[in-house]
Amino acid sequence: MSVGERDRQLLRLREQLFGPKVEATARCPKCGSELELTFTARDLEATVVAGQGDERLRVVSGEYEIDYRLPTTADLLEIASGSGQSLTALLDRCVVARHRDDLVQATELPMAIMEKLSSSMAEADPYAEIQIAMDCAGCSHRWSIVFDVVSYLWGEIEEWAERLLRDVHSLASAYGWSERDIVGMSALRRRLYLELADA
Repeated sequence: MSVGERDRQLLRLREQLFGPKVEATARCPKCGSELELTFTARDLEATVVAGQGDERLRVVSGEYEIDYRLPTTADLLEIASGSGQSLTALLDRCVVARHRDDLVQATELPMAIMEKLSSSMAEADPYAEIQIAMDCAGCSHRWSIVFDVVSYLWGEIEEWAERLLRDVHSLASAYGWSERDIVGMSALRRRLYLELADA
């Protein structure tokens, strides 16, 4: 599947694990103020259905014809394990460009054609780069940030795991229960026992 489709499904998984509300902070690049933002996965829903990684798409502009497919996680992993220019490697994997029926390297395409290709990819895979508009209340500066679903979800999972370990430590110390028994409890039951232990 495409990177955007992967991220769309990760957003759904994140909602099932941690609920619909996403909370984050961002720093204003102009005045340095820290801003809090809250949104839900539904707020990010794109009007275009994200595409699949093996689907071939086409951009035609003047004498140029570009056939491409959307980048996948497998592409990103393959590029990360290699050496050299990652953008060049990604274009080589996903793009076939022709000028007057002659094959040309995607990196040699004119800037205007590259911009059309980039716009076409973004439209076909809207979740691949989630941009969130920001407005600083302190200095009225406006900008946008990229919301990285993978990093955010992984951070939440790490925090949840650390919190669970602290709960296990507290309950094992208070009651002498095994880790297995504590982890086997529901989150609500663990919280109630923690409140009793702290009382």
